Amino acid sequence: MDATFTHLVTALRNADIRVSTAETLDAFAVLSHVGIRDKALLRDALELTLAKSRVEKERFDETFERFFEQLAFRVPAKRAMLKDVDRAAMLEALRAKTSSDVTDAVESVLDDDRDRLAMLVQEAASRLNLGNIRTLREKSYYVDRIADALSVSELDDYIGSTENADPAVRYLRQYFRQQIRDYVDAQYRLRVDATGKRALLVAALDSNLDQIPLEYQHEVRRVVEKLADKLVRDHRRRLRKATRGVLDIKKTLRRNVAYDGTMFDVRWRRHKREKSTVYVLCDVSSSVARVARFLLLFLYELTDVLPNLRAFSFSSRLGEVTDIFRSKPSDEAIEDALFVWGKGNTDYARAFMDFRELCGKDLNNRAVLVVLGDGRNNYYDARPDVFKELSKRVKQVFWLTPETPDSWGEGDSEIRRYAPHCFRVATCNRIEHIERFAESLLTATR
Repeated sequence: MDATFTHLVTALRNADIRVSTAETLDAFAVLSHVGIRDKALLRDALELTLAKSRVEKERFDETFERFFEQLAFRVPAKRAMLKDVDRAAMLEALRAKTSSDVTDAVESVLDDDRDRLAMLVQEAASRLNLGNIRTLREKSYYVDRIADALSVSELDDYIGSTENADPAVRYLRQYFRQQIRDYVDAQYRLRVDATGKRALLVAALDSNLDQIPLEYQHEVRRVVEKLADKLVRDHRRRLRKATRGVLDIKKTLRRNVAYDGTMFDVRWRRHKREKSTVYVLCDVSSSVARVARFLLLFLYELTDVLPNLRAFSFSSRLGEVTDIFRSKPSDEAIEDALFVWGKGNTDYARAFMDFRELCGKDLNNRAVLVVLGDGRNNYYDARPDVFKELSKRVKQVFWLTPETPDSWGEGDSEIRRYAPHCFRVATCNRIEHIERFAESLLTATR
């Protein structure tokens, strides 16, 4: 039972239920008290111990039921497809051209002895180490191997070599494969992907942000929030170490006179740093909107370590959206920024002049300027001189573009005229690109 319970905890974690080691030990103690005779009591007791929120309780119930009902051949064969079968004649014909394994399996279906078939599938799965399944591509491999273990492939040969093969045999072949496929899918969902979306989400994250389907937006947001949270924790740890300062020898010696010079009490010389201000200018026109949405979300999650953050959105005219982010949840704030400032033809020169008017006096050598945009200016005058002036006033300029370098300078793209005045110009159209930029930004503002 201990091994079975350990597998259950793994399945719960795969279902995005946070189960710590301490909670696992608590659950073992609960298990020893309530036992396993009463399934409903066991489920309720473990749910109280392991699930913390309403969403987690819903996931727990679904995973618990699936875990303890993971038998193969749970769905009975359709009796209507077998009602006119001459049982003796079918079995005799199969025995003449197939092995005893597949004949016994067919006989079990005709007798509705699904427990025996389930046992055979589970034995085969154990021999094949189905518990080691890790990827979506492996599902078809295990389906084929388990079908081979039951000699189901012999039905394919039988149907191919027999003229006018009995329709019932064709149905049984389909039934075997479907039940084995459902069993492997259930194991995959328990051990790898409880929601059935993880593999698709991974594929979505590997593609460009502007190509992620809308139905995965919420799942991608969760990924962004987790990455940002990890980045914040790592940055704070590095910052504590970096701000410790250098060893102050004089103070350390004075403090340790009482210990005959043994340095028990170490003193550090600290330097107070003036915090940087980060100015973020996001092109929220239709061609960049999806990437801008995720960048703004990422920066929104970094506000604890970037307290001096000012955000601006533009398409033609530029406006500040900092207060919107401070007063509203991230979802609403981002949508408001896109709606209010995402209208009109993109004009970078106009946006840069608006920014100079709003913040020109505040820019200094502690400021960092971040521009997200494709640099496509609709053939308006690009005014790189205005951008050059802004660049000279700040510490560093980062330019993020969703386009790859081979398209910079094509058509109405002016990004190559802005690039000489930037510390770095980088393609940013995936989550990993945003994460990499955020690390560089945190380093630049230390």
